[in-house]
Amino acid sequence: MSLDLGQNYGRRELLKAAGGAALSPLLRAANDRLSVAFIGTGVMGSENLKAAMAQGAQASYVCDVFQPNLERAAALARKAGQAPKTVRDFREILADRSVDAVCISTPDHWHTYMAVEACKAGKDVYVEKPVCLALNEGSLLIEAARKYRRVVQAGTWQRSGAHFQRACEIVRSGGIGKVTFCRSWIYANMPQAGIGNPPDAAPPPGLDWDLWLGPAPSRRFNPNRFGVYPDAYSYFRFFWDYAGGYLTDSGVHMVDILQMALGDPMPRAVTAIGGKFWFKDDTEVPDTLQVSLEYEGCLGSWEHRCNNTEANKPRLMGLTFHGTLGTLYVDRALFRVTPEEHSGIQPLEMKRERDPHPLHWANFLDCVRSRRRPNSDIETCVRSSTACLLGNAAYRSKLRLDWDNARWNVAQESARPYLHREYRTPWKLEI
Repeated sequence: MSLDLGQNYGRRELLKAAGGAALSPLLRAANDRLSVAFIGTGVMGSENLKAAMAQGAQASYVCDVFQPNLERAAALARKAGQAPKTVRDFREILADRSVDAVCISTPDHWHTYMAVEACKAGKDVYVEKPVCLALNEGSLLIEAARKYRRVVQAGTWQRSGAHFQRACEIVRSGGIGKVTFCRSWIYANMPQAGIGNPPDAAPPPGLDWDLWLGPAPSRRFNPNRFGVYPDAYSYFRFFWDYAGGYLTDSGVHMVDILQMALGDPMPRAVTAIGGKFWFKDDTEVPDTLQVSLEYEGCLGSWEHRCNNTEANKPRLMGLTFHGTLGTLYVDRALFRVTPEEHSGIQPLEMKRERDPHPLHWANFLDCVRSRRRPNSDIETCVRSSTACLLGNAAYRSKLRLDWDNARWNVAQESARPYLHREYRTPWKLEI
């Protein structure tokens, strides 16, 4: 009997399928609070900790290589009446068989490795996006989730939002007619100095810099590469060693909904053009970028800029779907359908009623118990993350990339180095 994530099983069937011991934490959790460990407790990690505890999770561990982050997370848990263990090395968590699930909110370059290792250790996984930074990472992560029969939820929490779900249903069902063009974006207006050009320096007290780097290339500490400040969002995402800039940050959220509305396809071809046209800092990623994603019968796009918002704050990040009968606009606050003249459809608007982030955690915890596929199953987010990786690779290689879905690679061999990662010794990605 195989344990299919898409089915429900009773206690006896679960024991028979797993030989008893491997799923004992899961079975215990059917009636008790699920034991969840939180790896990476910076800005997003802290938000995940709060959302999970509010949905009834038992925070058994908080883990971070930076002592101030660790202390802040422990204080958040205590405020909620919980007392998790505090550790710096995530491997202590994976060795503890009493832990049912882990939440991975580390810098992006750690996401795949930790998620795969958690699957191998018999833990279910909630992992932040992007779930991979290379093609070889994404395919192995899906394989690990299926091989070890783990529930793996990606942090693309918009999929748990009712108004996002309804908007995608309208597009898929033909409610705005034949859609041939979709646009997604994020805009900002920031000082030209950006995050500056600080020199390399000694790591701050309480930071294990070598463990922070992990599988990434060895480098001296630099404040911007670490990028953890009390009053700013993490800057590591602006360096290729650890992330992919705005496209693999906010872009994954938007492209994920774009693909959800189209039925979760992969683009057939990707082009990109842009550059560092505004910032005078030491960041490596483009501050201005336009990506075209060609799907079957439809063109999608992503764009970002950092020096202008059109004085239109409600539309800082969103999507539009352009159909023959009307246009559907959606962002984190609402969706709105604007009919074409003489189309016969009616205007429609739906505002967000509940925050999707806690709902996403409720969905994950429910799926850990039921063994059903979660709203942001790992396979869909690997596809969304990969579409964004292709955009960055097209920009960096200056090539149009043709996607071969069967081979999970691009036809242009010279672009492949931008889509593959080698891990620093002793870290090794294997299932």
